[in-house]
Amino acid sequence: MNRAITIGLLGLMLFLGIQQGQQDATVEEMVDYLSFTGTITEVREDEILVQEKTNEDNFIVFKTVENVLLLDDGTKDPIETDSLDVGREVTAYYPEDRPMALSFPAIMTPDVLVLHSCEDVGFVHVATFDDTLTSSDGLLKITLGSGMTLVDRQGQPVTSLSNQTLVVFYSTSTRSIPAQAKPEKIIVL
Repeated sequence: MNRAITIGLLGLMLFLGIQQGQQDATVEEMVDYLSFTGTITEVREDEILVQEKTNEDNFIVFKTVENVLLLDDGTKDPIETDSLDVGREVTAYYPEDRPMALSFPAIMTPDVLVLHSCEDVGFVHVATFDDTLTSSDGLLKITLGSGMTLVDRQGQPVTSLSNQTLVVFYSTSTRSIPAQAKPEKIIVL
């Protein structure tokens, strides 16, 4: 009797494991992004020390190596590292599963670093967007329209936005979940 129960449970576990493997194969990976906003307190070679805006005891060292996309939120265009000065406010965007050195302050390389050069210029959202152009975190849905700039990291025009990681600049959105916005500029990472 015990042998039959054991064999039955093993068979059930095997069956459920196979089913889970089939589901995992059909679901595309959607990466959620986290952000960290703060003030630059020190500029070093290929990195900046940022003090969090809401918690003055929290610091992170962000690498500013060449694969990090540095943007100005006022112009929505790429900038050079020499634009990063002490006292300037920045927001870093990085995948939630990005490795971070366990030191104090923590050290990491973000995907996108946005320099806040103007007040109240709108919003920036970094996420992976599905085929309905809804973000992986479910907070933003893009509505396409005329007058938008759609480019890749190098500034070349793009036509496909589905299932890609995007940097979305927009100024207004609906008060729904997900919020719907007609972006001014979209950069494909």
